[in-house]
Order: sequence, then C-alpha cells, then structure tokens
Amino acid sequence: MTSNFSASIPAANMQAANAFLAGTDGDPLNLNNFGPDNFSVPAYAGPTATVALLHSWGDPAFEAAVASIPGVTIVSGSDPYGTTVQVSTDAGVIWGSDADPLVGMVTPGLYADADNVLWWVIQPYDTEVYPEPILIPALIRLAKIPGEALPWVQPIDQYDAYKLVNPFTGEGDYCTHKGSKWQVTQADGSGNNVWEPGVFGWNNIGPDLNITTNLDGDGFLDVVRFDNGTVKTTEDADSVDIDLNGDSISDIHIPKATP
Repeated sequence: MTSNFSASIPAANMQAANAFLAGTDGDPLNLNNFGPDNFSVPAYAGPTATVALLHSWGDPAFEAAVASIPGVTIVSGSDPYGTTVQVSTDAGVIWGSDADPLVGMVTPGLYADADNVLWWVIQPYDTEVYPEPILIPALIRLAKIPGEALPWVQPIDQYDAYKLVNPFTGEGDYCTHKGSKWQVTQADGSGNNVWEPGVFGWNNIGPDLNITTNLDGDGFLDVVRFDNGTVKTTEDADSVDIDLNGDSISDIHIPKATP
C-alpha cells in the first residue's frame, strides 16, 4: 500500500472521522493517535463546502486508518497535487487551489478573483460585462470559507445560507456586518440562517478588527478587503470603495444592489 495519498469525505461525516483518527471518539478500543483535524480542506459543489479533503505521505499506518473510515474515497499516486485533484473530481467537487481565475467568460464552478477570494458561479456570464461579482448574486455567489468571517451577503436559498452548525468547525458560521463580527446562534428547522445580523439569530461578538477609516464618508464603518500599500479596497454596509493611490480617498465608489 503506497503512503502518498489524498482522501475525501462528506463534510457531514468530517468531525466523526477526525475524532476517530485522533483517538478522541470515546471508543476505548480505538488506539489511533494521528492528531486532530486531518480532514480540513474544504471542497465545493456550490457556494458552501460539502466535502473535506486531506493529503498525506510517509505513513502507511495512517493511510490504513483513513481507508477504514466509512464513506472515505482515497486516490494514491506519486503527485500530491494530482491525487488531490483526482479525489476531488471523483467526489464531484472543486478545492480552492484548483479554482479557475475569475476572468472572461465563466461557467458554473469555483473561481478565484484577483484578490484570491473564492466565488461560485451559478450561471454563465462575461466578467467584462459584469466586473463586480458582489452586485450580481443571481449569477455568482461568494464561496464561504469554514470558520472565516467574511462580509455578510443576503442568502438566496439554503445553498448559501449561514449554518447554525458548520460541519467543518462544529459551531455557528461567522460573518462581518456594519463594523462588527457576528456568529449564528439560531436558525430555521434545517439549520439555516438567512436573516440579517441584528435582526434574528446572530450574536454580536465584537468589533471587526479590519475596520479602517470611513473611506467614502457616508457614516458607515469601512472594512479593508485588500491593501497592497497603494491600492486599498474597502467595504461597508452599502458600498464597495477603491482607493487607487493611497491617499485615503475613494476613487471608485460601487453601491451595493438592494435585495
């Protein structure tokens, strides 16, 4: 049995699989001690990650333990990137490092923009015609990174709703909104939260530490999304602003669409 392999498991089974591999599942006969969070890489078949991946080499005992877990798919080989791409393909998902660039004509799938932010394209469209993905939720949606607090976007359906229990983290999803960081505490009967933070089902857990100056002067606190020392992109409750020359003045102001 080769020891260079990649593996996938449905996200719903990830926590149990990691507990088994770490030997923390409560079974006194389980002597595994391979450490926590082995399945940790999110992979997507939509805006929310549905499969967890891992890659490992150099430990046949670990591979045997992974192979014994129900629902796991394993691909072995000499190329780590190739085995991860193949196991993702077999599971019908795409992982972040295999996302295509968000340029030109795009079709449904996972893409990364110029700032390496991940997006899920729902319908084919031309990025030259619609250059700002946040303004066209019917065509493209932000891909949620488990455990990461990204700007709140109004969910359209259950596929991009915020989760009361995220299978990757075992806790409620996070977001940032109106200068604060929020966590889901309540949801509907399916575990989905589609309400705006501050309206229902969210706990304000403190200020967003990425807050900067009020770049566009509209009274809303701005949050830095990109900053290379000269060009800075910020976002607040009603707009995205771009400072092109580092003078802390908005050169491009993009209002958000009203849901």
